[in-house]
Amino acid sequence: MDIAYTKRVSIVAELLQGKWTVEILCAMRERPVRLSELRREIPLASKKALTARLRFLEASQIILRRDLSGSVLHVEYTLTDSIREPLISLLDELAEWGASHLAANFLQATSPASDARLESALNSSFTIAHEVSKEGRTRR
Repeated sequence: MDIAYTKRVSIVAELLQGKWTVEILCAMRERPVRLSELRREIPLASKKALTARLRFLEASQIILRRDLSGSVLHVEYTLTDSIREPLISLLDELAEWGASHLAANFLQATSPASDARLESALNSSFTIAHEVSKEGRTRR
């Protein structure tokens, strides 16, 4: 086993498992976003939680905070240039793997009584993720 490889994968997995991290990064796939946009796109996340996660991602040099304020407060967050393409590729691969691998495995592991409910939940989750992914690819 390659210890260095395992360590690198573990670091990325830890970074992505933070609450709202994946949702924030998906929202920033194609363009900068403001906090108010994130609040609309991730309605279950509180302003405090989003702000804390944005600060963490900024400190980790994953995103940049740009203060474009004039007379009105205007702050945008964007993926750093060095991280943008590799991160988008990683998110695309995770979405693809989730759509093909996890759905099949979860459906096989359930009892016949719960199959319909689980399939419906997975389909709606994957539909939302796929729409976000498609929107990210077509926005510009």
